[in-house]
Amino acid sequence: MAPMIFPNIRFLLSMKLRQMHRHIQNVLDSSNFATFRSPHKLPHIIKSHSLPIYRNFSGVDRSLFDNKKINLSLAISTLNNITIPPKKTFSLWYLVGPPTAQRGYKDGLTICMGRPSRDIGGGLCQLANAIHWLALHSDLEVTERHRHSLDLFPDDGRKIPFGTGATIVYNYKDIRLFNPTPYTFQLHFELTDNDLLSTLRASEKVAHTYNVSEKDHRYEKKSDGLYRCNTIVRQRIGLVAEINEKKELFHNHCKCQYAPKEVSL
Repeated sequence: MAPMIFPNIRFLLSMKLRQMHRHIQNVLDSSNFATFRSPHKLPHIIKSHSLPIYRNFSGVDRSLFDNKKINLSLAISTLNNITIPPKKTFSLWYLVGPPTAQRGYKDGLTICMGRPSRDIGGGLCQLANAIHWLALHSDLEVTERHRHSLDLFPDDGRKIPFGTGATIVYNYKDIRLFNPTPYTFQLHFELTDNDLLSTLRASEKVAHTYNVSEKDHRYEKKSDGLYRCNTIVRQRIGLVAEINEKKELFHNHCKCQYAPKEVSL
């Protein structure tokens, strides 16, 4: 039993040290973070998107999705309409703070040691997913993003390419965006009965737009299981001058936690 326990203890200690270090660094860098929430929406929509709150995942209690909706509502209340001025950094955790039971957060779906689990504040990864997807369609620079290392469930109404999500753990894994442009961005969120609606706005009209897609999507059978692979590609399209540039952003190669019979190979 000891060989199983000690790696977990080392991981938890490492995570706590990382959290302490990040807290100190946040205090020192506080002037660099975006903190102003405008009472007004900026005029120009860059990208809008909706994600379903409820999913048909085998073996997952529906109450975890009900709780996720509560958790999303609490998190959104702390960062909605946040503006990201030039040379400032957006940090989800810097604005949201610790997702604790004392602050009203509930048990939601989380991933622990590569397996579906439940924990206080679970489900906030969907907010990180939305923010990352919006940022990919803008000139914001994604300075911190952690990808999911495993593909846990077969697709259920997927709207965006596989592998564009982001995982977060309080003050350990964050989603951060830096604004290198001369104009201001703004994030806006709404919750409906079944969806998380997210919008990225800007203070000025942009000169180009982005299209994000995937290529070479496939499943690969290997001796140790099934893997899902693709390449995420971004196309920059000029709205004023003629621009049509394509760039590969990243590659995904994730082990699936479900059986080959559950997908179309």
